[in-house]
Parts: sequence; structure tokens; C-alpha cells
Amino acid sequence: MRNVLPDPSIHKHCTDTSTFIEDLINKYERQITNFVYTYVKDWSAAQEITQDVFIKAYEKSYTFEGRSNVKTWLFTIAANQSKDYLRALERRKKGLKYLFSNMITNVEKNTPETIFITNESNQTLAESVLALPVIYREVVILFYYEDLPTKEIGDLLQMSSSTVRTRLNRARQMLKSLDEGSEINE
Repeated sequence: MRNVLPDPSIHKHCTDTSTFIEDLINKYERQITNFVYTYVKDWSAAQEITQDVFIKAYEKSYTFEGRSNVKTWLFTIAANQSKDYLRALERRKKGLKYLFSNMITNVEKNTPETIFITNESNQTLAESVLALPVIYREVVILFYYEDLPTKEIGDLLQMSSSTVRTRLNRARQMLKSLDEGSEINE
């Protein structure tokens, strides 16, 4: 197994894969958990999937060739693990609506969802973003909340950057129409 230490800013004195993964966990665990949460909408599931992401990164560290950023590599693993989880949920007939309602009723103090929903306008925006179809939600989260450029999002999701931009525009249009619809109802 080849030991790859792709990000010198993380691993100045790192000599083995275990230390490499430990450094990645320290640096990216919260970001990965928040990202996974946007897929699964369940805090405990997001934490479990995040653990799986780092286990997979440990097991597959020899496959990382350094052609992309470590963060992009981890987010790709996280996206794939999240999608696998959602497919498994569908097979068990547990819909995302149930998970979303649990998220709203089981808000815990100092969790990403309470920070995310600190005031009424943020709550409306959060609900709107989480209501988007996954193909639009993932690009919105990666672009606006994780500050990834469209090129890296494209690499992460295995699509062209123009497809990412198109999905961002469609997501913005969907959010705008949802916002206009809520203003009419008020």
C-alpha cells in the first residue's frame, strides 16, 4: 500500500496513514458532517456517515493520487456515502419527509441545524434549500456554504462546470419562485 500525503499544510510531520487520517478528521470533520446533513437531514445519521467517510478514506488512502484537493476527495466520498444512505432509505420505505419533520422537532442546542435556523428568515431559507431536489441542493450547499468553486464542484460530482452553473441557476430560480409564493400567502 502506497502512503500518499497530498496536503503538506496538513501533514508537515506526518509519517503514516493513521496520522494522515487523524489530521483530516481534525481539519474536516465538522464540514463533512454539515455537508452530509444536507443530504440526509438527520443529525445522528450524518454523524454515522461522516465516520464511514473517514473509514473509507483510511481504507482507500492509497488510491488518492493528489490530482485534486484533499477536501474535494473527502467531499466526493461524503456525497457518495450520503447517496448510498438515501438509496437504502428508499428501499426501506422511509421517506425524506419523515426525516425532515424529525429535524424540525428534535432541534438540539449548539448543533449545525440550530445555528442554521437562528432566525425566521434563515429558517425559511433553510427549509427552501432542503426542499430542493438533491441535484440542485448539493450544488447550492457546495457553492454557497462550502465556498467551493464550480470547477471543484464539477470534479466532486463528476460533471462539467457548466452543468454546475446551470444547476445553480435553476436552483436560484426555484428558490426565488418559492420565496415569491410565500410572500403571496402572507
